[in-house]
Amino acid sequence: AVVSTQSAHYGRGIVELLLAFNRGDMNKLEQLQPQWSQQPDLARNEVALKQKCALLGLMELTFNKASSSRSIPFSEVAAAVKLPVDEVELLVMKAISLNLVRGSIDECDKVVNLTWVQPRVLDLSQIKEMNKRIIEWAESVEKTVQDVERQIPELLCN
Repeated sequence: AVVSTQSAHYGRGIVELLLAFNRGDMNKLEQLQPQWSQQPDLARNEVALKQKCALLGLMELTFNKASSSRSIPFSEVAAAVKLPVDEVELLVMKAISLNLVRGSIDECDKVVNLTWVQPRVLDLSQIKEMNKRIIEWAESVEKTVQDVERQIPELLCN
């Protein structure tokens, strides 16, 4: 019974780690570190694991931004992925080179302008967020159509 309890606990820990990793959740990754660092392969690759989690965090941050507001200050990226601000440019360059995101870096203004994020498997909360954005977009399109329809008589008369 003790072994099965330990296995169940270990299984939950792995699931939590994978979910945190998928979300690029550095806080959760650090919270779970006492458990995953007991695994020799994970402990040995801690730096790579954190770097990959930071890349996923950048992808998640980009995904959660409306496509019209993906001009993200270095400070916001740094806070999201728990890196020093002076390491953000390198992280974004790596993400761009791996084709995880597309965009540009404005070093002078300390801003990244991301135009695209690599599609990936979404969890239920991400699907709900995407659904919410589609509804907002549809409402915006409907409002634009109504504005154009109101202006048609003026345009035809001129």
